[in-house]
Formats: sequence, C-alpha cells, structure tokens
Amino acid sequence: MPGDTTPSNLTECQLLIDPPADGAWNMAVDEVLLDEVASTGQPVLRFYQWQQPTLSLGYFQAIADRTQHPASASADVVRRLSGGGAILHDRELTYSFLLPATHELSRDTQRLYDSVHQVIVKQLSTQLPDSAEWQPTLCDTPSVLSRREEPFLCFQRRAQGDILLQRSAGQSPTADHKIVGSAQRRRRGTVLQHGSILLSRSALATELPGFNDLTDQHLAADDLIRCLPSQLANVTQLRLVEGKLTDALITKVRQLQQAKYQSASWTDRR
Repeated sequence: MPGDTTPSNLTECQLLIDPPADGAWNMAVDEVLLDEVASTGQPVLRFYQWQQPTLSLGYFQAIADRTQHPASASADVVRRLSGGGAILHDRELTYSFLLPATHELSRDTQRLYDSVHQVIVKQLSTQLPDSAEWQPTLCDTPSVLSRREEPFLCFQRRAQGDILLQRSAGQSPTADHKIVGSAQRRRRGTVLQHGSILLSRSALATELPGFNDLTDQHLAADDLIRCLPSQLANVTQLRLVEGKLTDALITKVRQLQQAKYQSASWTDRR
C-alpha cells in the first residue's frame, strides 16, 4: 500500500473492499473466505455493504420468528453462518475478519472480539466533540437471558464487548443504544468474525438509532474504510495487502450463493 511503513516481516493480510451486494452473495463470500483462509493460512479483512435492506437470521434462529418483527417483513432474508440475533442490514458498514489457526487471537475469541471492537470505539470517539452527550463504550453487563428469552433483533441484545453509545457522565436519564455487534464462526481452527456498524436507522427498523442519529454527525461508511483497516492491522500485528477475489474464488462464491444462501433448504432450515 502506498506510504505503508508496516514492518515487512509481519504476516500478510489481504484487504478486500467490496461494493454493495445482495445478502446471499455477501454471506457466500464470507464462507468461501473462511475455507480459503483455513487452507492458505493468510488472514483476510473485508469490508462490504448491502444493495437493499436485508434481514440476516442468526444460524440458530427459526424462520418463523420473523413474525416478531413485522416492520422488516418486506426485506430480503438470508441466514448467516454465525449465531446471534437477526440484523437488519441497511444503513451500515459490515466487516469480516478471518484469522487462521496459527494466529494467537484465533485461540482466544473473546480477546479477538474485544480487540476489534476497541479499535472501532477509538475511531468512533474521534468523530465526536469533547462535549458530546453520547460516547461509545464496550458493554460490560451482558444479558443473562436464555436464548428463547432474547429479543429477536441482535441490536436489542447485549453481549460482552458489544459497542454501546451511552450518555456521558452527568447526563440523565441513563440510556444506551447498541451500535456495533459481531458474531463468530470457527472452522478447522480458523475464525470468522463479522459484524455490523450501525450508522443510521433503517426505515425498516426505526426503533434502532445509529451513530449519526444519536450524535448528529454525518459519518459515512467510506470514512471508516479509510481509517479502520490500518488500525485493525496494527492491533493484530498484520501487514495489509490490497487484493480482490480471484476468478476461482468468484466461481466458488457463485456456486455457494446459488446452492446454499439462495436456497430455502438453508434459509428455512429451522
């Protein structure tokens, strides 16, 4: 990368910045990359967006549970490879970080979760004036509800290390809103962590305000894409190399998109 002063002895990490795509394509890319990283041992950091509002179900969620959120009934639906609650992907930036079994953070998934989220917290904080009413912070009081009791939507849940916008000290009443949530999947020792950074509320999920809604800022996905890659590479001791999907990988993605992520046998499997 131009102007890169990262030590050359660090492990290379391929950086992919993809254009908006449909949900089945986005999920197929993440799974194909999971297998690819498991085979090659080269980490991948990917940023992507969505062509239209799309509801992604967590791996364990029942398709019938969609009725719990009527406002998103018109949205496309796809099932993720990872667990957790449903996410209405719309006005956001999504990332996926794939680390092979040889990377130390692949063996400590909570540390990986926290490390990535701490970088995002730091970057979001730079977008705010010192006097800002809301400040991003990591959640340290996760929900103790059972899976059946948890809300349908991921951004109404609380897990250790989620990113919340909380009112600054002295503000009343106390309140918080989740603006970043991530989920993980492990395969052959390789870890996929992907997550959503909620920038602004969707018309199909108006109960979930984003960073810009709460802070009166105008943060765009491109603003984060310019800053986050190098910061995430630093905290994980990786050297970024810009890349793109090869023709062979694109073929695998198309096959998986059609055979799995566009298939009712996968989406409706629970």
